[in-house]
Amino acid sequence: MGLCLGRLIGTEPTWGSQYKHNVMFLCNHNSCRSQMAEGWLKKLRGDASVGVASSGIVGGTAVKPGAVEVMAEVGVDITTHSSDALVDFKPEDFDAVISCCGCGKKLTGEMVAWTKRGIFEDWNLDDPPAIDTGDLSAYRRVRDETKKKVEELLQKLK
Repeated sequence: MGLCLGRLIGTEPTWGSQYKHNVMFLCNHNSCRSQMAEGWLKKLRGDASVGVASSGIVGGTAVKPGAVEVMAEVGVDITTHSSDALVDFKPEDFDAVISCCGCGKKLTGEMVAWTKRGIFEDWNLDDPPAIDTGDLSAYRRVRDETKKKVEELLQKLK
């Protein structure tokens, strides 16, 4: 296991060696898109042995209230999620790495190992806080796009 012991829900880690596959959702700040993706994977994985974590190239920011609100609308609770930094994880602990925002191009130097996992995808999802008009419509659109992509990813991992 990496430097982190896996985000905990109760006493159960959300990723680690107890899972057949582990997915890292990555974004610049781990405050919106990667948080929604993590929430969707937890909700949609069913009995599939797929662990999940999310992080940011820069961690430590708060999860965006708009992301929390629109995920709650579809029954996905991300209120306990925290914004974590990529440096707190090891790439070898993950089979799949998904850049939610197009930040894959920033994974250079020592971070390039993250792009060499079994699955590496750059989803280039729009940034809801940057484009939302105040009615959460951008958050909802990206939430729904993210759900479809997570469903496709789960099919690849089965």
